[in-house]
Amino acid sequence: MTRKHFFRIAAITLTFAMASSAYAVVSNSGFYVSADAGLFQGNFNYNYIDQTDVIQQNISESVQQHGYTEGLAIGYSKLVMQQYLLGGELSGNLDSHSASFQSGASTAAFSDSIKIKNHIDLVFVPGILLTDSLACYLKLGVSSAQLQDNLTSPAGFTPTLTNYNSNKRITGFAAGLGITKYITTNFSIFAEGNYHDYGAVNFANFQNFSATYTHAAHVYSAGVVLGATYHV
Repeated sequence: MTRKHFFRIAAITLTFAMASSAYAVVSNSGFYVSADAGLFQGNFNYNYIDQTDVIQQNISESVQQHGYTEGLAIGYSKLVMQQYLLGGELSGNLDSHSASFQSGASTAAFSDSIKIKNHIDLVFVPGILLTDSLACYLKLGVSSAQLQDNLTSPAGFTPTLTNYNSNKRITGFAAGLGITKYITTNFSIFAEGNYHDYGAVNFANFQNFSATYTHAAHVYSAGVVLGATYHV
């Protein structure tokens, strides 16, 4: 599915939701389960700092992970004062594809591939009813992501290709904005945009020929998803 197809599906889904029966009423309170799928972009602002040369050969580069995301969530929501929604949610998503960077000519370069493999969010979810069957909401909380980085560099005076691999769990801030449409009292659909920021992440130092480099990246991501929710 291309991004163009995704946005067409999103437009059709939201149009259908707005045109659906206005008789569906938001459930007063209770648990729910949901599933979503959509587009995902991981962003990595690399900094490679030369620790050896007198005239440093530092490198800064930004790369993106363009992929897809799909996930499940469980949550609780309560209607307060017949207008406001208060709740919490725990969700997990799998994220696809990777980002890569190569420095210099292919015979003398180091290459770096990085990706967010999955992320888990725990968020507070306040919202407000716009009509009896339509609500908008915010998500604010924490996120934990699985980050994989694979760097290959020619090391030493007689260069030998060396791999520097890292898998780590990182934590950060999660935020989202969405709109949900109740089709029935127990079933709703939603569209949502999300943002995650994991701050600066440090990786192991590596050698490029005789120079030693530190290796770090500012990691953040954004996505847009469509989903459906069943209210217990």
